[in-house]
Amino acid sequence: MKLEGKAFIVTGGAGGIGGAVAKQIIAKGGIVVSFDRYPKDKGEEIVKPYHAERSLYVQVDIADLASVEKGAQEALSIIPKGSLFGAVHCAAIAPGSTWSNKLVDAVKRYEDVMRVNAYGTFVVNAVIADAINSQYPDEGPFGPRVKEERGVIINTASAVAWPVPARCLTYGASKTAVLGISQGMADFLGPYGIRVNSISPAVVASGLMTPNRIPYFDKELKAGCIFPHRVTTLQEIGEAILFLMENSMMNDFELRVDGGWRGSSNWGAPEDPRQNALSLE
Repeated sequence: MKLEGKAFIVTGGAGGIGGAVAKQIIAKGGIVVSFDRYPKDKGEEIVKPYHAERSLYVQVDIADLASVEKGAQEALSIIPKGSLFGAVHCAAIAPGSTWSNKLVDAVKRYEDVMRVNAYGTFVVNAVIADAINSQYPDEGPFGPRVKEERGVIINTASAVAWPVPARCLTYGASKTAVLGISQGMADFLGPYGIRVNSISPAVVASGLMTPNRIPYFDKELKAGCIFPHRVTTLQEIGEAILFLMENSMMNDFELRVDGGWRGSSNWGAPEDPRQNALSLE
Protein backbone atom coordinates (compact mmCIF):
# COMPACT_ATOMS: atom_id res chain seq x y z
CA MET A 1 0.00 0.00 0.00
CA LYS A 2 1.29 3.42 -0.93
CA LEU A 3 0.34 6.05 1.65
CA GLU A 4 0.56 9.03 -0.67
CA GLY A 5 -2.79 10.73 -1.13
CA LYS A 6 -4.52 8.45 1.36
CA ALA A 7 -6.05 9.62 4.65
CA PHE A 8 -5.65 7.90 7.99
CA ILE A 9 -7.11 8.57 11.43
CA VAL A 10 -4.53 8.45 14.21
CA THR A 11 -5.93 8.22 17.74
CA GLY A 12 -3.69 9.85 20.29
CA GLY A 13 -2.27 11.84 17.39
CA ALA A 14 -1.36 14.75 19.65
CA GLY A 15 0.75 12.46 21.85
CA GLY A 16 4.06 10.61 21.64
CA ILE A 17 3.58 7.46 19.54
CA GLY A 18 0.57 8.90 17.72
CA GLY A 19 2.39 12.11 16.90
CA ALA A 20 5.46 10.25 15.68
CA VAL A 21 3.53 7.98 13.32
CA ALA A 22 1.37 10.90 12.12
CA LYS A 23 4.52 12.76 11.05
CA GLN A 24 5.86 9.68 9.28
CA ILE A 25 2.58 9.09 7.39
CA ILE A 26 2.60 12.74 6.32
CA ALA A 27 6.25 12.44 5.21
CA LYS A 28 5.10 9.64 2.88
CA GLY A 29 2.52 11.96 1.33
CA GLY A 30 -0.45 10.83 3.43
CA ILE A 31 -3.15 12.85 5.17
CA VAL A 32 -3.66 12.48 8.93
CA VAL A 33 -6.70 13.28 11.02
CA SER A 34 -5.62 13.15 14.65
CA PHE A 35 -8.18 12.13 17.27
CA ASP A 36 -7.40 13.22 20.83
CA ARG A 37 -9.13 14.57 23.91
CA TYR A 38 -7.67 18.08 23.76
CA PRO A 39 -10.06 20.92 22.92
CA LYS A 40 -9.97 21.85 19.25
CA ASP A 41 -7.75 24.92 19.61
CA LYS A 42 -5.17 23.10 21.75
CA GLY A 43 -5.22 20.00 19.54
CA GLU A 44 -4.71 22.04 16.37
CA GLU A 45 -1.88 23.93 18.04
CA ILE A 46 -0.11 20.59 18.59
CA VAL A 47 -0.76 18.87 15.24
CA LYS A 48 -0.68 21.75 12.75
CA PRO A 49 3.14 21.93 12.89
CA TYR A 50 3.18 18.37 11.45
CA HIS A 51 1.92 19.84 8.17
CA ALA A 52 -0.06 22.98 7.39
CA GLU A 53 -2.54 21.25 5.05
CA ARG A 54 -2.33 17.47 5.56
CA SER A 55 -2.48 17.40 9.36
CA LEU A 56 -6.01 17.81 10.71
CA TYR A 57 -7.54 17.52 14.17
CA VAL A 58 -10.82 16.37 15.70
CA GLN A 59 -11.56 16.23 19.43
CA VAL A 60 -12.69 12.69 20.30
CA ASP A 61 -13.08 10.53 23.39
CA ILE A 62 -12.29 7.00 22.19
CA ALA A 63 -14.22 5.41 25.07
CA ASP A 64 -17.43 7.14 23.94
CA LEU A 65 -19.14 5.55 20.93
CA ALA A 66 -21.10 8.68 20.03
CA SER A 67 -17.93 10.78 20.17
CA VAL A 68 -16.02 8.40 17.89
CA GLU A 69 -18.93 8.22 15.42
CA LYS A 70 -19.19 12.00 15.32
CA GLY A 71 -15.42 12.27 14.89
CA ALA A 72 -15.41 9.80 12.01
CA GLN A 73 -18.14 11.72 10.22
CA GLU A 74 -16.25 14.97 10.69
CA ALA A 75 -13.08 13.32 9.40
CA LEU A 76 -14.88 12.15 6.27
CA SER A 77 -16.11 15.70 5.70
CA ILE A 78 -12.66 17.34 5.85
CA ILE A 79 -10.60 14.87 3.77
CA PRO A 80 -10.84 14.33 0.00
CA LYS A 81 -13.87 12.22 -0.93
CA GLY A 82 -13.11 8.49 -0.89
CA SER A 83 -9.62 8.92 0.59
CA LEU A 84 -10.04 7.29 4.03
CA PHE A 85 -7.85 4.20 4.06
CA GLY A 86 -7.53 3.30 7.72
CA ALA A 87 -6.35 4.15 11.17
CA VAL A 88 -3.52 3.82 13.64
CA HIS A 89 -4.98 3.41 17.11
CA CYS A 90 -2.51 4.64 19.74
CA ALA A 91 -4.68 6.23 22.45
CA ALA A 92 -4.59 4.40 25.80
CA ILE A 93 -4.21 4.88 29.55
CA ALA A 94 -1.97 3.18 32.12
CA PRO A 95 -2.93 4.41 35.60
CA GLY A 96 -0.83 3.17 38.49
CA SER A 97 -1.28 2.83 42.24
CA THR A 98 0.68 1.67 45.24
CA TRP A 99 1.15 -2.08 45.56
CA SER A 100 -1.58 -3.81 47.54
CA ASN A 101 -2.22 -7.42 48.52
CA LYS A 102 -5.97 -6.76 48.23
CA LEU A 103 -6.98 -7.56 44.67
CA VAL A 104 -10.32 -5.80 45.16
CA ASP A 105 -8.31 -2.57 45.23
CA ALA A 106 -7.56 -3.12 41.53
CA VAL A 107 -11.14 -3.63 40.38
CA LYS A 108 -12.02 0.03 39.74
CA ARG A 109 -8.73 0.60 37.95
CA TYR A 110 -9.40 -2.51 35.85
CA GLU A 111 -12.82 -1.16 34.91
CA ASP A 112 -11.35 2.18 33.84
CA VAL A 113 -8.47 0.65 31.89
CA MET A 114 -10.66 -1.87 30.08
CA ARG A 115 -13.14 0.86 29.20
CA VAL A 116 -10.49 2.93 27.42
CA ASN A 117 -7.98 0.36 26.19
CA ALA A 118 -10.22 -2.60 25.28
CA TYR A 119 -13.71 -1.18 24.70
CA GLY A 120 -12.15 1.90 23.08
CA THR A 121 -10.18 -0.30 20.68
CA PHE A 122 -13.31 -2.19 19.61
CA VAL A 123 -15.21 1.08 19.14
CA VAL A 124 -12.43 2.71 17.10
CA ASN A 125 -12.02 -0.36 14.87
CA ALA A 126 -15.75 -0.76 14.31
CA VAL A 127 -16.50 2.89 13.57
CA ILE A 128 -13.51 3.46 11.30
CA ALA A 129 -14.05 0.21 9.39
CA ASP A 130 -17.65 1.25 8.82
CA ALA A 131 -16.46 4.69 7.71
CA ILE A 132 -14.07 3.12 5.17
CA ASN A 133 -16.84 0.86 3.88
CA SER A 134 -19.25 3.79 3.62
CA GLN A 135 -17.14 5.04 0.71
CA TYR A 136 -18.25 2.03 -1.37
CA PRO A 137 -21.65 0.61 -2.40
CA ASP A 138 -23.31 -1.39 0.39
CA GLU A 139 -23.76 -4.95 -0.90
CA GLY A 140 -25.21 -6.28 2.35
CA PRO A 141 -23.78 -8.67 4.94
CA PHE A 142 -23.02 -11.41 2.41
CA GLY A 143 -21.62 -9.40 -0.48
CA PRO A 144 -18.77 -10.84 -2.57
CA ARG A 145 -15.23 -10.62 -1.23
CA VAL A 146 -13.46 -7.64 -2.76
CA LYS A 147 -10.16 -8.00 -4.58
CA GLU A 148 -8.78 -4.49 -4.12
CA GLU A 149 -7.12 -3.27 -0.92
CA ARG A 150 -9.40 -0.77 0.79
CA GLY A 151 -7.65 -0.07 4.06
CA VAL A 152 -5.55 -1.04 7.05
CA ILE A 153 -5.99 -0.63 10.80
CA ILE A 154 -3.09 -0.85 13.25
CA ASN A 155 -3.87 -1.36 16.94
CA THR A 156 -1.36 -0.70 19.70
CA ALA A 157 -1.04 -3.61 22.12
CA SER A 158 2.01 -4.13 24.35
CA ALA A 159 4.86 -6.49 25.12
CA VAL A 160 3.14 -7.07 28.48
CA ALA A 161 0.01 -8.43 26.77
CA TRP A 162 1.59 -11.87 27.02
CA PRO A 163 2.81 -12.91 29.42
CA VAL A 164 1.04 -10.43 31.69
CA PRO A 165 3.30 -9.60 34.66
CA ALA A 166 1.85 -8.94 38.11
CA ARG A 167 3.04 -5.34 37.85
CA CYS A 168 0.71 -4.83 34.86
CA LEU A 169 -2.29 -6.66 36.28
CA THR A 170 -4.92 -4.44 34.64
CA TYR A 171 -3.02 -2.70 31.84
CA GLY A 172 -1.51 -5.95 30.56
CA ALA A 173 -4.89 -7.68 30.48
CA SER A 174 -6.37 -4.76 28.53
CA LYS A 175 -3.65 -5.16 25.91
CA THR A 176 -4.29 -8.90 25.73
CA ALA A 177 -7.82 -7.92 24.79
CA VAL A 178 -6.45 -5.62 22.09
CA LEU A 179 -4.70 -8.60 20.49
CA GLY A 180 -7.94 -10.58 20.52
CA ILE A 181 -9.89 -7.70 19.02
CA SER A 182 -7.27 -7.28 16.28
CA GLN A 183 -7.41 -10.97 15.39
CA GLY A 184 -11.20 -11.05 15.22
CA MET A 185 -11.38 -7.80 13.26
CA ALA A 186 -8.82 -9.03 10.72
CA ASP A 187 -10.93 -12.10 9.99
CA PHE A 188 -14.19 -10.14 9.90
CA LEU A 189 -12.90 -7.34 7.68
CA GLY A 190 -10.97 -9.53 5.23
CA PRO A 191 -13.90 -9.76 2.80
CA TYR A 192 -13.97 -5.95 2.67
CA GLY A 193 -10.28 -5.62 1.78
CA ILE A 194 -9.32 -4.12 5.15
CA ARG A 195 -6.25 -5.52 6.92
CA VAL A 196 -5.83 -5.38 10.72
CA ASN A 197 -2.51 -5.74 12.55
CA SER A 198 -1.21 -4.94 16.01
CA ILE A 199 2.04 -3.47 17.26
CA SER A 200 3.39 -4.53 20.67
CA PRO A 201 6.08 -2.18 21.98
CA ALA A 202 8.05 -2.77 25.14
CA VAL A 203 9.09 0.42 26.94
CA VAL A 204 8.74 3.49 24.72
CA ALA A 205 9.95 7.02 25.39
CA SER A 206 6.42 8.45 25.18
CA GLY A 207 4.03 10.51 27.31
CA LEU A 208 3.04 7.45 29.36
CA MET A 209 6.67 7.04 30.38
CA THR A 210 7.25 9.88 32.84
CA PRO A 211 10.89 10.75 33.69
CA ASN A 212 10.73 9.17 37.17
CA ARG A 213 9.90 5.79 35.59
CA ILE A 214 12.86 5.63 33.20
CA PRO A 215 15.53 4.53 35.74
CA TYR A 216 13.38 1.59 36.87
CA PHE A 217 12.75 0.41 33.32
CA ASP A 218 16.37 0.98 32.27
CA LYS A 219 17.34 -1.54 34.93
CA GLU A 220 14.60 -3.96 33.85
CA LEU A 221 15.55 -3.73 30.17
CA LYS A 222 19.24 -4.27 30.84
CA ALA A 223 18.37 -7.38 32.81
CA GLY A 224 15.62 -8.79 30.57
CA CYS A 225 16.23 -7.70 26.96
CA ILE A 226 18.15 -9.91 24.57
CA PHE A 227 19.40 -6.95 22.47
CA PRO A 228 19.28 -4.02 22.38
CA HIS A 229 18.62 -3.50 26.09
CA ARG A 230 17.26 0.03 26.03
CA VAL A 231 14.07 2.05 25.70
CA THR A 232 12.48 1.99 22.23
CA THR A 233 12.41 5.32 20.40
CA LEU A 234 9.31 6.88 18.92
CA GLN A 235 10.98 6.79 15.50
CA GLU A 236 11.45 3.01 15.77
CA ILE A 237 7.81 2.43 16.71
CA GLY A 238 6.64 4.67 13.87
CA GLU A 239 8.79 2.82 11.35
CA ALA A 240 7.42 -0.54 12.53
CA ILE A 241 3.84 0.72 12.18
CA LEU A 242 4.53 2.01 8.67
CA PHE A 243 5.90 -1.42 7.71
CA LEU A 244 2.61 -3.02 8.78
CA MET A 245 0.69 -0.40 6.81
CA GLU A 246 2.70 -0.44 3.60
CA ASN A 247 3.28 -4.18 3.20
CA SER A 248 0.01 -5.49 1.79
CA MET A 249 0.74 -9.07 2.88
CA MET A 250 0.84 -8.10 6.56
CA ASN A 251 -2.52 -9.06 8.04
CA ASP A 252 -3.70 -10.57 11.34
CA PHE A 253 -0.17 -10.09 12.69
CA GLU A 254 1.30 -8.93 15.99
CA LEU A 255 4.66 -7.23 15.58
CA ARG A 256 6.63 -7.10 18.82
CA VAL A 257 9.10 -4.21 18.98
CA ASP A 258 10.77 -5.08 22.25
CA GLY A 259 14.43 -6.10 21.85
CA GLY A 260 13.41 -9.60 22.90
CA TRP A 261 12.21 -8.41 26.32
CA ARG A 262 9.93 -10.61 28.40
CA GLY A 263 8.60 -8.76 31.41
CA SER A 264 7.46 -11.47 33.82
CA SER A 265 8.24 -10.98 37.51
CA ASN A 266 11.87 -11.90 38.21
CA TRP A 267 11.78 -13.95 41.39
CA GLY A 268 15.47 -14.81 41.07
CA ALA A 269 16.61 -11.23 41.52
CA PRO A 270 18.08 -9.98 44.82
CA GLU A 271 15.03 -7.76 45.37
CA ASP A 272 11.38 -8.76 45.76
CA PRO A 273 9.81 -7.68 42.42
CA ARG A 274 6.72 -6.44 44.24
CA GLN A 275 8.77 -4.05 46.36
CA ASN A 276 10.92 -3.02 43.45
CA ALA A 277 8.03 -2.08 41.15
CA LEU A 278 7.23 1.60 40.74
CA SER A 279 3.49 1.00 40.85
CA LEU A 280 0.78 -1.57 40.27
CA GLU A 281 -0.91 -0.83 36.91
